Amino acid sequence: MVFPLMNKDKILVLLDFDLYSPNTILRGAQLAKALNSDFEVLFLIESDRDNFDQPEIELAFAESKKLSKDLGASEFKIKEFRNHQRLVKFLEAFTRDTGFTQLVLAHVAESRWEEMIHGSFMNLLMKRMTFLELHFIPQDVAFPYEKLPYDKGVYAFLEPMEENDHYYLTEHKTKTTVENGVFFKESGTDFDNGVFLSFNEDKLFTSYQVRDSVATLKNKNVKLNEI
Repeated sequence: MVFPLMNKDKILVLLDFDLYSPNTILRGAQLAKALNSDFEVLFLIESDRDNFDQPEIELAFAESKKLSKDLGASEFKIKEFRNHQRLVKFLEAFTRDTGFTQLVLAHVAESRWEEMIHGSFMNLLMKRMTFLELHFIPQDVAFPYEKLPYDKGVYAFLEPMEENDHYYLTEHKTKTTVENGVFFKESGTDFDNGVFLSFNEDKLFTSYQVRDSVATLKNKNVKLNEI
């Protein structure tokens, strides 16, 4: 008996700042491994968010980008949106046109009142995206950072040094600060060794290698695979 060939699975991990959980990326990577397929990560952010959210947004961007790379994502993209109605239309067209077969995203329980007034986002996705298998990941599950080679990222700053492309890593911003971003410390060390990532308005990252609190420029304005 000859069985028809199945199309190769293609997985999209969907992140949202308000529901951000690194577990979503981890589960997407685990699903990709089980299906022997690639996975991509798409981070959604509202275009009109207040500036006071910026440090937390940059922290989420940097952590999710580094985690995506470490877990083997083939792409990492950031998409701004104005409202959720347009977002659903975009997702439907994007996933269909690019051939995704699996969608992994965080889920938070909605109240009965929210479902009555606005409609359940989960039900809306299932209704509009019948061509996808949907995987909803609980948002409140603790992420196993202890299994990774670096600690959870922390917001940090770079101060200038006399040597070009070398900067001092600090937890405090001053008048001479030249860069703000996220520092990922190597696990199991008492020294400030690791990676510092900064994010710019073009949705690209600049990476620095950190040794004993001294950051050295590694790559400037690069995409996921170039960090």
